[in-house]
Amino acid sequence: MKKIFTILLSLATVTTALAGGPMTNTNQSAAFLRSIARGTTLDTDAVYNNPAGTVFMEDGWHLGINNQMAKQTRTITSSFAPFNMGINNMSLLQLDDKGYMQYLPKEFTGEVFSPLVPSVHLTWKKNRWAVMLGMGVNGGGGSLEFNDGLGSFERQFAVLPMGMQQLGVNATKYGMDMYLKGSSQTLAFNAGVAFRITDWLSAAAMVRYSTSSNAYEGYMKNISVLVGNKLTPASAIFGNAFSQLQNQLTGLQAQYEQVVGAYGADSEAAQQLAAGMQQVGEAMTTVGTNAVKTADHILDVKQTGYSISPVLALYFQKGKWAASAKYEFKMATELEIESAEVSANDAVINALFPNGAKVKAETPALLALAASRECGPVKITAEYHLFFDKDAENSFSSCIEGNTMEYLLGAEWQISKKWLVSCGAQRTQLNMNENAYSDMNYSISSWSTAIGAAYQVCDMIRINVGLMPTFYDEATAVGKDSNGIDFKDVYNRTSMAWGIGLDFKF
Repeated sequence: MKKIFTILLSLATVTTALAGGPMTNTNQSAAFLRSIARGTTLDTDAVYNNPAGTVFMEDGWHLGINNQMAKQTRTITSSFAPFNMGINNMSLLQLDDKGYMQYLPKEFTGEVFSPLVPSVHLTWKKNRWAVMLGMGVNGGGGSLEFNDGLGSFERQFAVLPMGMQQLGVNATKYGMDMYLKGSSQTLAFNAGVAFRITDWLSAAAMVRYSTSSNAYEGYMKNISVLVGNKLTPASAIFGNAFSQLQNQLTGLQAQYEQVVGAYGADSEAAQQLAAGMQQVGEAMTTVGTNAVKTADHILDVKQTGYSISPVLALYFQKGKWAASAKYEFKMATELEIESAEVSANDAVINALFPNGAKVKAETPALLALAASRECGPVKITAEYHLFFDKDAENSFSSCIEGNTMEYLLGAEWQISKKWLVSCGAQRTQLNMNENAYSDMNYSISSWSTAIGAAYQVCDMIRINVGLMPTFYDEATAVGKDSNGIDFKDVYNRTSMAWGIGLDFKF
């Protein structure tokens, strides 16, 4: 049961992250969607991508306003033999080519849609100084919904018919109702200053304030088994078994007291009765625990927290060459759990996640290096990101084996005074133990591509549009449940992001 609710409260880590590592969204503008590698940009999104470069902008005010939308799916194909005892899982049993019955994996699907992922960047530049402000979604930014639950939920109860056999109950199938929805958003607000040290070198320092807000709702209800033709609540069966064991224990205690009075506690008969009472007591503990587990559970929990961290950056520009370096310090966020009364009063939920408890949700430090060269009307940029995942404590900590690395390449072509077209590609390479994944807490290495354009409406206004599909590798986790039964989960994802932005200069 603890595993189930641990999975539930890690939901925020799998909501929309448009680009970046497991906990970080590095996509902060529509211009990113059209070119990806933005590390040496001098456009409005330099506030996030190249803060030290803001002092190389023209004097005056520069404002960028962006919104993105994203649609993602999570599909987990789970192989676990006891699933074929589910009353809703008959479709999993089919005849193969030779006429033998075969078991098919069960598919669980969740969808994420984020209609509003905003970002705003503002720079005031004068001579050798620049002051900047920025706001963007640094993580999350969407909601995730599983209408039929997940394999990790169902596995806990798929073995109920087999367990009932030990109680003398001839259960043949199981049933349950599951639902889960969660939303997550981390907003980051940046404020900083940049100074041009020489004609070709500048530096910047920023302070980042982030606030996280996550919400989870869901339930596991009507956990039952089919006995004959009747679907019976499992908690009622365990409750009856508990009462029978309690009566048995009472009888044994009475016999024990009589034997001790007659022959002493060291007598063989007394020791046999004591051993019997211990066995019945252990059985009562197991049955009582299962009665609580199989009762209805409703989840209504929120998490909130914040952090403050610095950002340091350098920028180099000489002739047709440019380069940048940025270091974002770790965001040491702690989230406080706020449970609604229905969850706070649930003994199982509140024992595992007490109302008011705090959990770590740290965003790892990031080192970003970029270099670019102008080749006539074409600018080519290469970039490298290193996420220090091993130094951050969050829901992925048990999976992390090494740091995440990203490789980015982008090209922009100024085809006329009005029009610019661009494209890009990104490889995100994770270093994780896939067997430590859960179906609510996983991240997969991926390829992203970008394409789009910018149109100069007038000297003061430019429009950016971009489209970024992401293609994920396939991840596989194999293991055994608490009863030693093998399972195999295959994880897949899809993602499509698109957006529009307006750049103003005045």
